[in-house]
Amino acid sequence: MKPIRVGIIDIGSNSIKLQIAEGLGGTEIRHVHFEVEEVRIGEGMTKNPPVIESGAIKIGTQAVARLHSIASQHKLNQLSIVATSAVRDAHNSHKFVDSIRTATGIELRTLSGAEEANLIGKGVLQDPKLATLNDFTLSDLGGGSLEFIRFKNQVSVASHSFDLGAVRLASQFLHDRKKPVSLPQRENIENAVRTTLQRSSIQPDPGVTTAVLTGGTASILSQLAPQSGTKKRLDFVAARSIRDRVSEMDFDERIANLAVPTKRADIFPTATIILCELMQFLGCETIYFSFFNLRFGLAAEMVEAHRSANL
Repeated sequence: MKPIRVGIIDIGSNSIKLQIAEGLGGTEIRHVHFEVEEVRIGEGMTKNPPVIESGAIKIGTQAVARLHSIASQHKLNQLSIVATSAVRDAHNSHKFVDSIRTATGIELRTLSGAEEANLIGKGVLQDPKLATLNDFTLSDLGGGSLEFIRFKNQVSVASHSFDLGAVRLASQFLHDRKKPVSLPQRENIENAVRTTLQRSSIQPDPGVTTAVLTGGTASILSQLAPQSGTKKRLDFVAARSIRDRVSEMDFDERIANLAVPTKRADIFPTATIILCELMQFLGCETIYFSFFNLRFGLAAEMVEAHRSANL
């Protein structure tokens, strides 16, 4: 069977990414090429109403145009451009959609929170390293939102999208993100996360004590995690220790001591605080990491649709 090659440009609150993948025989999705533009369009999410600022529309469109140009160099069966929390919530999202259409000729697909969560779940099930993991909680932390999916026997039984992104909460609770995070600031972030979770339909399940993390923060944390067999993992105590260390560091120390990327160093403490509070609320004892995420879920969806259309 001839491979089906697809491309996805994923516009998040904190970065814009291009993933090119191939669908092989069966349900397997294979990575081909990846590019990222560290362009943050989600800074206006705490305004009333939330907006994508004009400068962010300009640089976001330029980033998408560059990734679109790279994608055009590959022989793709299909290219899709999708957006998540920032575009979903912005009062002026139509301006961004129009700008992307003008630059690329492609209609931007804005995912609902439910669609985003379900596609992340679909993506992580492509990860061969998690094939033996049956019951777990999957969390994808972005700049604007936190996606949650609970799996039992590798079947999604619950999902939710929360407005608990790292850029969103850092903007709300930290006046200067380059300074260390004080204990009162940390507690304010924790309270916001805990209150949101307590008011939701998602509650702890004593039978599910394993977490899987995806997203930019997960990729940084995985570099700090020890190897366990073929997988990297953290226990909850180690995760809290990282949270405490990074909260005590200023911007430059995060980069120098933990190799946090420069364009994420301002929000990394907030991100670790959010994830630790989530893990504590859920009662998760062990944390694994996966790089099979939203884009792999979209790739699987696109490959399936292409096969169905060509039967």
